[in-house]
Amino acid sequence: MVDAPSEPVVVVDDRGRRTVSWSMQVEDGQVTFTHDFPDAVRHHYEAGGPGEDLLLYAGAFSVDDDDGYAGDVRWRWGRRPHIEVRGHRPTTLNDLQKQFDSTEGMWVQPSTLCIELLDGVLPAQPASLPQAEPETDTPVRPVSSRSLSRRVEQELGTASALHHVTFLVPNGWEGFNGTGICDPTDLKRHRRGRTHAAGGGWQVILDAHADMSLDAWRELQDSAGYRFTHSGRLSRIDGSSFTRVEAFAALDRVRLGLNLALGRRTTCALPVGWRDGKPVWCRWRSAPVDSCSSSSHWLDETIACKQVGEVVSLMLDFTSDEANLAAVRPALAYYVAGNVDVDVELAVAVPLSALQLLSYYRFVEQRQTYSRNQWKDISTTEDELRLLLNDLQVDPSVRPHFKSLVAVRDRLSAAAAAEAARQAKPAPSTLDALSVIVKMRNVVTHPTRPRPSTFDVYEWAEAGMHASYWLSLALLNTVGYDGQVAAVLEDMPRWTGQLRPPPWVP
Repeated sequence: MVDAPSEPVVVVDDRGRRTVSWSMQVEDGQVTFTHDFPDAVRHHYEAGGPGEDLLLYAGAFSVDDDDGYAGDVRWRWGRRPHIEVRGHRPTTLNDLQKQFDSTEGMWVQPSTLCIELLDGVLPAQPASLPQAEPETDTPVRPVSSRSLSRRVEQELGTASALHHVTFLVPNGWEGFNGTGICDPTDLKRHRRGRTHAAGGGWQVILDAHADMSLDAWRELQDSAGYRFTHSGRLSRIDGSSFTRVEAFAALDRVRLGLNLALGRRTTCALPVGWRDGKPVWCRWRSAPVDSCSSSSHWLDETIACKQVGEVVSLMLDFTSDEANLAAVRPALAYYVAGNVDVDVELAVAVPLSALQLLSYYRFVEQRQTYSRNQWKDISTTEDELRLLLNDLQVDPSVRPHFKSLVAVRDRLSAAAAAEAARQAKPAPSTLDALSVIVKMRNVVTHPTRPRPSTFDVYEWAEAGMHASYWLSLALLNTVGYDGQVAAVLEDMPRWTGQLRPPPWVP
């Protein structure tokens, strides 16, 4: 006979540490459970399931100084999620006149809503989406009703003196090593799902949602779907208040760290500012989000929470310098684009362009090893990239198990040897992976009528694996990461938990 568990007993010691205990009667006696986990982050907007619209507001509003509407505002999914308002009101003669007076150009500004806030506090999230209207052959609303469906980009409320900001992360990461958290509405429900980060004067907490089970992750990945998987909280390390502008800048840097960790685009969505425990400000804005897929070249589920926390912390520190931020942002955009947005040929060319950018920034701007004029004297792209790979201590050799890349190397080496013999020059040394990949890239970026070679999809794919992996290492090294990475580019399929230090760590 097993009885239902008792109600939890909460004890807070003189240091503010909370302990939660409850008991359960079993056949052989009584079992007591105890934990000291903090509450999971609670966002003002509770997320739904995969691909499910998130309702933000329902009620009365005015739009672009046009009042009298009733409807709702919601987050809508897609390759570029966006905020959409839907509403209706009676039609007026002025509406008809506007149709004739319209002077909209090619660019249309997103609409702005005016919503009344009671005592300066954001309205509570509606409990559910409105019921869909029945399909019928006749209009549901009378002809005299004016309806709208538009995108919205705006802020709501007052953003001064914020104590902390909460937000949602779409299509985050699966990690088995998070720290403990519990459900604030049921203290007995607890899980390992928290990721910590701190840097640049900010601290960030990222909590996986309770419904993100192993099955939920598999479903999300297999369907290449979209959903909110984590809730986050941003605050100052010293506890001081901050402004919306400071929050925007910090959240953007958190986003860069997450994108580096995942190898694809995610964002800090629907930020809500809190003051004295009340939600007083929010920003409704669209953002690009990539489907949930394995795009990272270094993340591993067994330590993913630690890896993500470290790289977000380092990104916050590194990008506190505006020059660093200006350099890493485009390089990271190259990395994500090369993983997600391009065909196999450009999956080689795009990462090499980013590596050139990082090499220049490291040796000219940061270390000042070369002046700008001296850098211009470096003869080839390959020489610029080799400086960086040597600094990262990356082995540029072509490994035998990359059989397609070996075939390209042998073809290009034979062609180079034949050309040297024709010109009575010494035979060149055997090409390494960097030389091969740069030559392949030149075919794409500098096409000529008599192409020196053609490459099949497997040859491009293996070249792209190397280029993207080198770029991920360069980005990690740039922000100062020295933790473990997934052991990729091995001679057998990598299994979860197979790790190694990056090449610059002994």
